[in-house]
Amino acid sequence: MSPRGEWLGVAFWAGLGTTIFVASWRMDRLSHQGIAPWSAPGLLPAVVGALMVAFALVLAAQAWHGAEAPEDADPAPKPAETDTWRGSALATVLCVLFAGASLGRGWPFQVEAAGFILVFTTLFRWREWRAEGKVARGLAQTAVIAVAAALAISWLFESVFLVRLP
Repeated sequence: MSPRGEWLGVAFWAGLGTTIFVASWRMDRLSHQGIAPWSAPGLLPAVVGALMVAFALVLAAQAWHGAEAPEDADPAPKPAETDTWRGSALATVLCVLFAGASLGRGWPFQVEAAGFILVFTTLFRWREWRAEGKVARGLAQTAVIAVAAALAISWLFESVFLVRLP
């Protein structure tokens, strides 16, 4: 990605994260209804917004150090800009399909989440697995991680954030 594109990405993610954090901070905490602080409606979005800003700062540091690289340095190969945009578009489509089309429409959350993680990871790692001749190993590892992550996410939302999942 071009240096200008990297800085635009930093600005976009930092701005979006800040907007989410501020909007979450301004939400009613529902303390007058005796709601526990850990289950306040804006807690999770605020954490996500803060993490987006933190990761935008990491991107900024990478962009800054990339701009200062000496001319004779052998940079690591970067994906073509079209690959980056295709990957972003694919990730967006998968997330919208998961959250908007399939989640809550029949299958339990744990099954949906594990399936999403498995499909998402497989689509983004398939070429690497094939090049290394480790397709079966990659799929097996991804399946284990997907099930563990789905169970952990489900526990976190139901036990800590007190959210009833579909």
